[in-house]
This record gives sequence, C-alpha cells and structure tokens, in this order.
Amino acid sequence: MQIALISKELAQARSDLSAVEAYPFEELVDIIKDVGFECSRCTRCCTRDYNDHVFLLEKDVERIEMIDPSKITPAPYFDYCDNKGNFYVQGYALTYKNDGTCVFLGEDGLCTIYKQRPAICSIYPYMLNREPDKRGKLLWRHVAGLNEHGYYHCEMTEKGAMYMAKDVVEYETGFLQHRIDFLTTLLSHFRENKLKPSQRQYERQMKKYNSGKEIVVNIYHCGQFHTHRIADRS
Repeated sequence: MQIALISKELAQARSDLSAVEAYPFEELVDIIKDVGFECSRCTRCCTRDYNDHVFLLEKDVERIEMIDPSKITPAPYFDYCDNKGNFYVQGYALTYKNDGTCVFLGEDGLCTIYKQRPAICSIYPYMLNREPDKRGKLLWRHVAGLNEHGYYHCEMTEKGAMYMAKDVVEYETGFLQHRIDFLTTLLSHFRENKLKPSQRQYERQMKKYNSGKEIVVNIYHCGQFHTHRIADRS
C-alpha cells in the first residue's frame, strides 16, 4: 500500500459525500416507504453474526463513554498499518458479549440504552449503500436482507418516512465526513512523521494479533489519533 492509495480513498469519500448531498430527498423517502420495516424484536440485528459490528460516530462515542466507557472498543478491520508496525483505524465500535450479542442487549430482548442508542441503530435497517447503475447514476440500495428479520412492506406515513430519511442522510453524511477527516489526518500524520503504509507489516502484525499478542492501534477520534495497546482474546 502506498500514500497514493490513501489519497485515492480520500477522493472517493469526498465524491460519495457530494453524491449523498445531491441525492433527491423525495426518492429516498419513497425507498424508505417501500421498505416499510417494523421490528419484531427477534434481536438478530443486535448480534455480531448478523451485523458484524456497530460503528460509532463521535457523538455516539461521547454518549456511550458517559454510560460505560468499557463498552467501547477499536472498530475491527484496521484500515492501515505503517512501516513501523502501528495500525490505524477510523473509529470505535461497541463491544459484544461472549455469546456474540450486543453488550447493551438486555435479558428481556430489549435495548438497555434505547433512548441513547447509536445513530446506526436508530436508522436500522435503512442503512443504504450507494451504487452506480449502468449509466453511472447513483442508486440507493438496501443493505440488510429483506425478510430475514422483522416485518417488511408495512404501511408507513409520509411524515414518518420523511423523518427517517432525514436521519439516514444525517448518518450517511456524518459517517462519510468522519471518513474524510480520518483519511486527511492520516495523510498529514504519515507525511509529518515520514511514515508510509506497509502491507507486509499489516500482515505481520495481524499474525501477532491473531495469536493473542499485543499490537498498537491508533484510533481516530475528535481530530486526532488515540493510541491503544490491544490483544485478541477471542
């Protein structure tokens, strides 16, 4: 991996953000009305097996830290590793219990921090993936599998769909801006410290991590990197 790759990803994130901001709001409202999701409290969305991880925007991190900072962990799938063996990841995620369920899922199957839940949880399952069609027009496509949990194609009011669409756009733009800030800060950090991305070191350090040895991970939060030493205890 070279510095040019980071620059390319930064350009893509900026392009994605512009596309989200330009996307017709009415079309997004129609998509949400068509999906028409209603929760059945099956709790599948609250598991690592189904949703992998819950990425936290910075406002989410601040709320969770006030509740219990031990419930926050570096987001998985570290983005980069420098030539000295230090990892970089763009943010934090929620931890999971040993059984793979969300740390805030109660024994009654309900969220114990529902009113303060992360932004991505509040818009679920309307996380939408931006994909171009054959003519290059950006389309919004549903990420979570239809009919795999909950109830779909339920009636939704225009007002309800509009409120959800606003939340979705706020999350999508917030996530992309966070990604842009992370990559911008990463580029500056590499240049100022005369570092460079290293795929060889990435693979070497991942072997250490997977064997339970400690590694160094720099997590981006609030404009700077916060250094953690972690080990895979799974």
